[in-house]
Amino acid sequence: MKNKYMKELIPVAAALLLMSTAHAQQTKAKKYITVQGKVQFLNPEPYTRFNKVWLEKDIGGERKKVDSVSISPDGSWQLKILAPRPSFYSLDIAAWDRASIYTDANLTIHSRGYDTAKIKIKNPPYVFVEGSDANNFINLVEHAVYRNYQTQIAESRELYFASQSKDSAWNAYLKIKDPFRLLNEDFNDRIKVLIRAYHDKPVVIYALGMLNWEANQDIIMPILGNLNKKYPWFKDAAEFQKTMEDRIAQAKLLKPGKPIPAVSYPDAKGSLHGFDQYRGNYLLIDFWASWCGPCRQAIPKVKALYTKYKDQGFDVVSISIDDSRQAWVKAMDEEQMPWQQLLSPDKQNTMKTFLFSGIPTLYLVDREGKIVGSYTGFTDHVQQRIEQLLTKK
Repeated sequence: MKNKYMKELIPVAAALLLMSTAHAQQTKAKKYITVQGKVQFLNPEPYTRFNKVWLEKDIGGERKKVDSVSISPDGSWQLKILAPRPSFYSLDIAAWDRASIYTDANLTIHSRGYDTAKIKIKNPPYVFVEGSDANNFINLVEHAVYRNYQTQIAESRELYFASQSKDSAWNAYLKIKDPFRLLNEDFNDRIKVLIRAYHDKPVVIYALGMLNWEANQDIIMPILGNLNKKYPWFKDAAEFQKTMEDRIAQAKLLKPGKPIPAVSYPDAKGSLHGFDQYRGNYLLIDFWASWCGPCRQAIPKVKALYTKYKDQGFDVVSISIDDSRQAWVKAMDEEQMPWQQLLSPDKQNTMKTFLFSGIPTLYLVDREGKIVGSYTGFTDHVQQRIEQLLTKK
């Protein structure tokens, strides 16, 4: 009887062992993907230290380097990425080109590399990623981004030359045309079509991140909910949904009429300053950085406004999100801003608290410490709003 049972169990055990071995081999085979490529022009001396490819991952809202590989003298390179589940990464190639990838297949990337032109302009070319349907979706999104940026450059040039011209009709036409508004609308339309086409695929998250989260919650949230049900293994969707929920909750605390968050930041000497000290005055909070061109271009306008209204109950505080304290101090010395200067010790937390990704971002606060409004960029509208508040009877 014992032998009979043993004879019956042996084939079952053998079958289970084979299944287990096959599964283990299959799992092992899918554990890594290979990303390879070739750079056309390598960095010459003294920049050869940049002849590398850096693999980067968005961790907690901040891009961090997680791996790197040197580029061979013939321009070729290869990276192996641990990918038990597909996810998003970005590549910095030779400090000149960038590519975003989704790790669901082996990929190939050919890029230009070093700019061989006599006058070098940091305007990276479009980089195409070969390897999977999901990465083709990213290619389409990135091409929309690339063309939008190139057209912005062209429109900016036309605006500049129009401003230098005596042709008033040209200037008037461009003002009515409002090219950057049209470009923004065009870009959003293109991205929304791509999202609609891939709405039930994990990779669609890449395009969702291109939308204004606050204005497009009705598009973003249902798609995230569906992705989390359909692909419970897809952590990127779960993290995105949590981020959106946090943003929506925080946005309710930042609506006009709500008190400005009770936070404090250090000045150059390390002393902490909060917003309570400005009660009784209208306050303009300016989030900026030394490397931000639009921020520094706005400073003379803010100075003029401050000089005009500081004796009528108007104050300004600038909060830098610089990573480099040295760069911040240097910029303050160059700009000579006559109001309080503070430095955020944790820019990611500051950006989450005040819900901004681009700078300059401005918050206008009333005499009672309540939010009047928040704005991206120091525009004519912002200036008019401040002056209306300060001059009303």
